[in-house]
Amino acid sequence: MRKKLTNTVIAKLAVPEGKQSVKLFDTDVGGLGVRKMASGVSTFIFEMRPKGAGAMKQVKIGRCGDMSVDQARARARELALDYTSPDFLQTEAARGQTPNFGEAVRLYEQLALSNKSATYREKTMGTLRRYAERSLGALKVTNVQRQHVAAIVTPLMRDGKDPTAQMVWEAVSNVLTWAVKFGHRDDNPLIRLKPDFRKVARDRVLAMEEVAAVWKAAEPLSEVHKAAVRLLILLPFRKTEFLSCRWTELDGDWLSIPPERTKNSDATSLFLSPFAAAQLPARRNDSDLIFTTDGRVVTRLGSKIQTKLREGADIPQWQFHDFRRTFSTHMHEAVIERMNDQHFVIEACLNHRDGSRQGVAGVYNRAQYRAQKQAMLQAWSDLVEVAVG
Repeated sequence: MRKKLTNTVIAKLAVPEGKQSVKLFDTDVGGLGVRKMASGVSTFIFEMRPKGAGAMKQVKIGRCGDMSVDQARARARELALDYTSPDFLQTEAARGQTPNFGEAVRLYEQLALSNKSATYREKTMGTLRRYAERSLGALKVTNVQRQHVAAIVTPLMRDGKDPTAQMVWEAVSNVLTWAVKFGHRDDNPLIRLKPDFRKVARDRVLAMEEVAAVWKAAEPLSEVHKAAVRLLILLPFRKTEFLSCRWTELDGDWLSIPPERTKNSDATSLFLSPFAAAQLPARRNDSDLIFTTDGRVVTRLGSKIQTKLREGADIPQWQFHDFRRTFSTHMHEAVIERMNDQHFVIEACLNHRDGSRQGVAGVYNRAQYRAQKQAMLQAWSDLVEVAVG
């Protein structure tokens, strides 16, 4: 099948009954297509017969939820140039030799991270790009040693950024472990002895007056940023998972996030009270993304937005993730009429696997606590609405 690919076309693409997947190819860029699985996962692919090869070759470009159609088309055009080159097969053979660290990172992303959640992929690749590739990228992956990575993490630890330093160490270690598995080196020198990274457990809980201050500090932001901040207060989703939400994931009063985008690979759904629904931004005609300023890229709540909110609210240090702890703490202290399993409902709202949903118990307990979650989130919404006036 061929059709001009758009977000709407991809969202409406249906897998025929009894089939595992369906493919739809773009009419604008030859070879570019979308493969949709029966599970609902959609992936941009590129399929073409390389010059000099006897068979078609298919490669995955990326998940549809992680990149725009235009980005996929740009990558497909690059691949088309490679595939039509008379040197393609020779270049591919050369790539089979030992890669440098930068090339190993790309291969690790394609081969090892493809089945991880979008949140994990973004966090891992962001860490590697920001901290590791600049100094290690040109080194052959066989030549990367402990001292190279220590030179990156030592300044971070000296500045008190132990959690970041640990993320860097573990991300590089994962790439080296992948390199061992694929025969590019004999061992991973980072797994034997690790630096003593100091654990910094956050315990920040915002008082309701502080919640109200952050809410009001969001008023001068753009419509999309204001909506994202206020809905993160009302809905205890994880930030990165939430910002990628689509209108097609909103079913009546419930917003759902599919398993491929969650930290624990468990789908989650939360109830939007009338007050929460009123915070949604206006829907664009050119995109299925809820939080976007251009219709193509997911809106970020980065350091600039956080700084504006901190200055506007004038309260001590806090992070967006503290909203989840704030919700949990206040709702554990609240008394909700006719609710006996309050803790389990709060954990379900946070998409945590508590004791009732781990191991064998988790296999059999598939309860969604939908009615209880609605009561819990309505109570939290009422509490926030009173606080913000």
